[in-house]
Amino acid sequence: MRTGRMDRLITLQKRTTTGQNTYGEEQYTYVDVPVWAERRELRGNERFAAMQVVSTTASTYRLHYREDITVKDRLKDGADTYDIHAVLPIGRREGLELLVSHTGGA
Repeated sequence: MRTGRMDRLITLQKRTTTGQNTYGEEQYTYVDVPVWAERRELRGNERFAAMQVVSTTASTYRLHYREDITVKDRLKDGADTYDIHAVLPIGRREGLELLVSHTGGA
């Protein structure tokens, strides 16, 4: 992996459990971890749903290898928050590729 291509400072939001509420449901919060990454756009589309236009963007982010990222975590790039759908290794602990998507109004 080429470090020079990692030109975006993104924020990984690690999901941590804070306990349970009075109904026994698990409560959690997110801890911000800044990392450098390379962004690649995959696809995007717009559709009309519930009387409004909704856009969806799918991207991949490449970053240095980490063992602590799961699909329960999130990724923030600027003002957009992305859901992580897959964490794919690149080589033998060389890096990671995160498949993410973002849904919002157009």
